[in-house]
Amino acid sequence: MSVEFPEEKFNTENSYTPTKTPTMVKWVMKTGLVNNKKQADMVLVGVAVLFFVISFIMMSDFGGSKPQPTYLEDIPKDVRATLPPEILNTIPSRN
Repeated sequence: MSVEFPEEKFNTENSYTPTKTPTMVKWVMKTGLVNNKKQADMVLVGVAVLFFVISFIMMSDFGGSKPQPTYLEDIPKDVRATLPPEILNTIPSRN
């Protein structure tokens, strides 16, 4: 048993025609910094790349300082009294 489909006429020239300009592109074009849709698209791609780079830098903390250790003498005496000896022995001392 074979299945036959009717021939469909497909026009490749009009296969996809956007009917509406995206809202973000309209916003960029309203600023007056760009003249056409292609320039607005490039500005939006640039903004997206910039935000990815900023996010990466903020999350990776390039060249950030190492956190200073908490010394035993920095912990208040009332808090030190509540800590078990196993934990107190793991905290470094300045002496």
